[in-house]
Amino acid sequence: MIINNITMSIMYFIPEIFLFIMSMVILLSGIFQISKNYIFHLTLISIISALIMSYNYQVSDSLILFGSSIIKNSTTEFFEYICYIIFLIQIIISKDYLKNRNLLSGEFYSLLILALLGCFIIISSNNLIVLFLGIELSSLSLYSLIALNRYSVISSEAAIKYFVLSIIASAIMLFGFSYLYGITNTLVISDIVSFSYSNNSSNLYLLSYVLIFIGIAFKFAVAPFHMWLPDVYEGSPLPVTNFISSIPKIAFFVIVFRFLDDNSIIANENFSKLLLFLGVFSIIVGNLFALVQKKIMRMLAYSGIANSGFIFLAIFSAINHNFSVAGFYVLSYSITIVSAISIITFLSSQKFDLVYINDFKGFSAKSGYLSFLIMITLLSTAGIPLTIGFYAKYLVLDALVNKDLVFVAVIVVLMTVIGLYYYLRVIWFMFFETNYNSLLNISGKFSIFVLSIIPALILIIFLLPDNILKYIFYILT
Repeated sequence: MIINNITMSIMYFIPEIFLFIMSMVILLSGIFQISKNYIFHLTLISIISALIMSYNYQVSDSLILFGSSIIKNSTTEFFEYICYIIFLIQIIISKDYLKNRNLLSGEFYSLLILALLGCFIIISSNNLIVLFLGIELSSLSLYSLIALNRYSVISSEAAIKYFVLSIIASAIMLFGFSYLYGITNTLVISDIVSFSYSNNSSNLYLLSYVLIFIGIAFKFAVAPFHMWLPDVYEGSPLPVTNFISSIPKIAFFVIVFRFLDDNSIIANENFSKLLLFLGVFSIIVGNLFALVQKKIMRMLAYSGIANSGFIFLAIFSAINHNFSVAGFYVLSYSITIVSAISIITFLSSQKFDLVYINDFKGFSAKSGYLSFLIMITLLSTAGIPLTIGFYAKYLVLDALVNKDLVFVAVIVVLMTVIGLYYYLRVIWFMFFETNYNSLLNISGKFSIFVLSIIPALILIIFLLPDNILKYIFYILT
């Protein structure tokens, strides 16, 4: 019986095991000159192979693996598929960028795969220790990736800042885990959640959840736990920023869902107020600080802080444990920000780095098509109609109104309208200013085709959002 359980666990965990093995193979391949030129191709093949394995080993029902430590179901599979697709887009677009900066190496792709593997462990974890191992595997890989450009002072500064603050956040989260274990006498997350119904939730149980969600707020870069994000966005190599902006957010949303689904703590007034405060405060801080930014990545960082506030409001507004709105918002924001940073990475693929918003001046005269793609992406992030971002923000506002929080909804709408300025400023520079920058890269037909996929999805999903939303509702309930 035990052998059968172990065999089944290993079988359904093969994609993750394969990714770990290939990360080591890619790392060793970077040492030898004969294989060094094929690192990118090996990485691409590894991710596609792991994706195919995940599809072949998909489950029809929920499976508990490795003694209740790992859970596999339609929720974990759906979000892992999204992570795979986003990851593939990121590595395809970043190849030339890395090559021209001498960052195309075995250690880069190896660490990036390990960071992805850490996020997959977070998504699949049903045990506090396994969850913490996944968080640390992802974080430790990202520390090194942020500082990979050894000749950049701002990269080293960003890595140190992220390292120190991430350690503090992990310690706070671990403190919450220890309290939960002491109260419930179990490490299994599903048992911890059911404990809230079978026992009266004590103040210590509430405190443990507050500590855990402070750590999660740091990972989402929700104000006031956001101070690391602008420096990391600015200092990291763009492919690393692209990863940080999307895949970890998806992973931590899944673990938030796992902690709060069917948990009476979400009805606790004090805990709900914490989520509400963090969400509103983050939207205010993110939009106001983004207004004065001159660098495009710092602007997108503060935009990300504001959007993380929307995610927390969506979690707060989960009526009858319906997290589909939050799931839809995380999905829409993740693919939108990946599109924006991927385009910036592509434009910076030559020796020139696109740093300042002014660098977009007159860009439509050089490439009207790429300018159009950027415009769609920015309008979606801003929440303009005809884009997926508008529908996602509408769902959050509708949920707030349904909870009779009209005043909060008005504040959110007001800050969103104020935030339109910094998105429209970029569009203005592209279409209404002259003297374009001739150093921006616009060559690469296959890369442009890949860059076109997400803006097309942004428009298509807006036209047919119900099918996606219903499926997310289905897998989360």
